Amino acid sequence: MADVVQYKMERMLHELDDLEKRGLFSRQEIEEIVKQRRKFEYRLKRPRPLKQDFVAYIDYEKSLDSLRLLRKKALMKKTGDRKLKKSVSDYAGVSRIIDIYRLATRRFKGDIELWFQYLEFCRDRRNGRMKKALAQAIRFHPKVPGVWIYAAAWEFDNNLNAAAARALMHSGLRACPTSEDLWVEYLRMELTYLNKLKARKVVLGEDKGTLAHSGKNAKEEQWRNENKELFMALDDKREDDKLSDLHGGDSKERLDLFREQGLSVLQTVYSGSIKALPSSFSLRTQFLEILEATNLAHSEDMRNEILADMKRDFSKEPKYWDWLARQEVIDRNNPESTEGVTADQLSRAIQVYEEGLKFVPLASMFDCYAKFLMDVIHFKNQGSQSSEHFSAASHGMDPISQLLVVYEKAETMGCITEDLACQYVSFLLQLEKVDEARTLAAKFCSGKFSEAVRLWALRFSTEMRFIQNNCTPNKAALSSFFEPLRNVLLEVPISEAETIWLMALKYFSTHKKFFHKLVEISMISLAKYGGSDDGFSLSATIVNFVLQSNGFESARELYKRFLALPHPGLSLYKNCIELELNLASNGDKISLGNARKLFDTAVTTYDHDVGLWQDYYNMEVKMGTSETAAAVHWRARKTLKKSISLLPPSQ
Repeated sequence: MADVVQYKMERMLHELDDLEKRGLFSRQEIEEIVKQRRKFEYRLKRPRPLKQDFVAYIDYEKSLDSLRLLRKKALMKKTGDRKLKKSVSDYAGVSRIIDIYRLATRRFKGDIELWFQYLEFCRDRRNGRMKKALAQAIRFHPKVPGVWIYAAAWEFDNNLNAAAARALMHSGLRACPTSEDLWVEYLRMELTYLNKLKARKVVLGEDKGTLAHSGKNAKEEQWRNENKELFMALDDKREDDKLSDLHGGDSKERLDLFREQGLSVLQTVYSGSIKALPSSFSLRTQFLEILEATNLAHSEDMRNEILADMKRDFSKEPKYWDWLARQEVIDRNNPESTEGVTADQLSRAIQVYEEGLKFVPLASMFDCYAKFLMDVIHFKNQGSQSSEHFSAASHGMDPISQLLVVYEKAETMGCITEDLACQYVSFLLQLEKVDEARTLAAKFCSGKFSEAVRLWALRFSTEMRFIQNNCTPNKAALSSFFEPLRNVLLEVPISEAETIWLMALKYFSTHKKFFHKLVEISMISLAKYGGSDDGFSLSATIVNFVLQSNGFESARELYKRFLALPHPGLSLYKNCIELELNLASNGDKISLGNARKLFDTAVTTYDHDVGLWQDYYNMEVKMGTSETAAAVHWRARKTLKKSISLLPPSQ
């Protein structure tokens, strides 16, 4: 291994001498370069080199070559010589990086990210190794669509070889027929090629226009039409039109072969793609986007054909109707428009959703419908211009009232879900309809969503808001809500009802009678479900509430009750130990004894918890004696039966 590394280092002599002779690097810097390269070379010669070794070497060489280029430019500027003759040091850096990439990809053939880094470097430096690297990448990763797309793009853009790019795309489609990206990029490449041919005809004066839409928005087109006198035409088109009319010229426009051929290409690729991917909805939408972005012959007929196929294949899927409805509010001539949705657009979109509900009467369809209306309302509230589009005189279409109708319809048809129910209640709260929201939340929570935690949390906040708005909290109002709350706290596992417990403890902490009832409920739930070893601990949370309100003695009495339950949980033990240690740090001997008892009980149940033993040992080191610390250390090693990260016993 040393001989191979030494041989490689000797081959760098000419490059290093050239760097020193040119004054780009000093002798000390070159010595450091040799040191770093030797270190990297030894890493690569290990029996099993890591990917990080290759990447680190490449990054170092790239940084070194960048520094060389900067110093070369500075030297050229200083000497005034704009063109320095290239020498061995100008090529050696790139060549070495290519060799390292070659070794890395040979070692890690399956790392596609590494292959793309290799290809990108070759492309950026326009290195002749690019073609061979692409062939190797395709050989090892024929099922990766991105490799075929990258190779075809390189042939098309860099080599200007459309035939080779088309051949690569065809091979890629045979290897990966179910890749959406390949089908879409193949269509874009073919249309781009036709557009280039069309542009070439325009430059030669043999044709006019392109296959791509102008990209001008409606306002810009209107302004140009209103100010035609500001523009001077390059040819007198209007005069030519008059002369053609006078001489009775042919009124039929000449057939645009490029537009016809573009349509033919799109039809061919489209038919092949839907055969390979009949269930891909996004593929159809991407084809429609490409069709609308290009100026092809009979494009409207093709668009209608694609839409008809989509309705035939996806009429039972909510995503189709959602997409179709949202198309009604998009300006096809100017998709980037920021103007608000008009009432007519909203009306057409609602009609689409209503038709979709006839085909797909499911909760997912209502979810898409409601989300669309919420987006419209949100956009409407952004500014005063948008709100003008939804006046009462405009077909009586109001997205807010329509959204309420949608929620009611979902409930009537039995398609309401927990998410939709939460949206319904939250929307009523946003409209300041607290009474209606409260009634609706109570209805949901007493019915099919009796154990829905999110809905109960929403109902809790609604009830508290109602009580605060209408009267001061009294026992009757609190009792009417506490009883159904008690049922859900007993039925739902503690880990799932964390939000409700926290809200209830926080609100009822100032009402002793109800807080005591919550404590009793928690006892029943903890006995049923057990405490927490990690994460949310209900018992520890209640103990902390009692500590803040009633003091340490009450908290100690309570945690003893919790510890008497089966499986109280490690979180409770740690919390109680912390409480006792806070007092023990002030010299309270009783608290120190209680902490020892808690530790002894905890390590009996959780005897393999290294962290618990570590805390026990640290406590004895700080507050106990050397004998007690040594005893804990001995017990820990005996129990764990392995070396643990405990401090040695104090002398």
